[in-house]
Amino acid sequence: MILDAFDSDVPLDRSSQVVIVGSGPVGLSLARELAKNAEVTLIESGGLCNDAAHQELLTGECSGIPYPLTETRVRQFGGSSALWAGYCAQFDAHDFMERPWIEGSGWPFPIEEVTRFYPAASCALNIQNLEFDAEEIAHRAGAELPFSSGMLVPTVWRFGKPIQRFGESMHEELDVSDITTLLHTNVVEVLLDASHSRARALRLRTLNKREGVLKAELVILACGGIETPRLLLNSCQQMPMGAGNTNGLVGCYFMEHPHRTVLPLRLTDVDFYSGWTSRGVFDDLHEFMFCIGTSPTFQKAQQALNTRAHIFRTPQMALDGPPAMGMFMEQAPNPESRVMLDGSIDALGMRRTRLHWQLDALDHHSFAYNANALAHEIERIGAGVMTAEVDPLRCAQEPVLHSNHHLGTTRMSDTSETGVVNRDCRMHEIDNIYIMSGSVFPTVSWANPTLTLMALTYRLADHLRDKFAS
Repeated sequence: MILDAFDSDVPLDRSSQVVIVGSGPVGLSLARELAKNAEVTLIESGGLCNDAAHQELLTGECSGIPYPLTETRVRQFGGSSALWAGYCAQFDAHDFMERPWIEGSGWPFPIEEVTRFYPAASCALNIQNLEFDAEEIAHRAGAELPFSSGMLVPTVWRFGKPIQRFGESMHEELDVSDITTLLHTNVVEVLLDASHSRARALRLRTLNKREGVLKAELVILACGGIETPRLLLNSCQQMPMGAGNTNGLVGCYFMEHPHRTVLPLRLTDVDFYSGWTSRGVFDDLHEFMFCIGTSPTFQKAQQALNTRAHIFRTPQMALDGPPAMGMFMEQAPNPESRVMLDGSIDALGMRRTRLHWQLDALDHHSFAYNANALAHEIERIGAGVMTAEVDPLRCAQEPVLHSNHHLGTTRMSDTSETGVVNRDCRMHEIDNIYIMSGSVFPTVSWANPTLTLMALTYRLADHLRDKFAS
């Protein structure tokens, strides 16, 4: 059932076996899976639709690269799936490996731990099959892959049909289910036991001045890569550095997928790119879009990060004119790129976010090497002209766009000295708190994170289900 905490008849002092904070794709999917074996309470800050008062809680400061904090997230039932453009892509196998030139690289497990849950994730995202091979898709679509160099890797994005809006698709189901969903309910503090090794409850507040304590046997924080560390850092009454933050890593390693245009490249053959600037269809049903990157061998040789290039036109560009090439980049793990708290207080009494998004020398080096390699291949086949080399030293002064991806701030690691959660996404320092969002990614590949995040969600559900099996 769905309840509104603004209603004074809805008690906020309550208890539950499992409490999930956040009703985005992760929270809703975990609630559905775990409710098969446990009593589940789902907490959502906003209502069924977005509203200005709850969105205002997302405001904060940016001290690094400018970042639109309130435009990249939304507080409402269904979470940021309301904003999602539907892009799905798979990570590469080497994204999970330790790469010596990338400090902090390497996941605690290989890619197979994720790919075995891709079928469930694809189904949840309305992708009807798991075909992601660009050459096979091009063959079945009757399209051509124009690049043939061995150092280049053609790839596709896939799109569910329709785009999955979890708030819309699961509203009726949760309204009649045994899952208790509390709308307009904000978790403002994690309350720990005397040992500080277990969460005993969550403190709740509403914007109409109601308050309560929700006791929980197990807590899952599914409120994203900015609000999750913000909640933990605000939970500082018992632990001054914040809940589970003895080693000071909560909020560190904020990563995005920086996007840059390859400015010195002028694309000349308009017809050549016609199949790359819009979506194609294969098997008369499945939508896709091409992109292309450098191979793992090239990345290793150049000690560069992963990347994919796409051909695009902005609304301001003529439809019959030349497009441009942009790059979606993997960002290097960087502890100085981080989510912190500033000195101002929101309407709930919580300190607001201060985000310092920062790129480092490896990010700039990687963009330059990848961009130059791709641009020179385009020039070689006669489809464009390079007017100058991309200079990594100048990259730091050039514009960077964001991709609405909040990653890395409670990173996964086998030790508490290098991460916040373990390989099962349980906090190292708090035995009964699990975190599931892009914040657990140790490295972030080039790829849109939603498909991999949903696979990790089903992996966590599989791990937790046995805890409550009768």
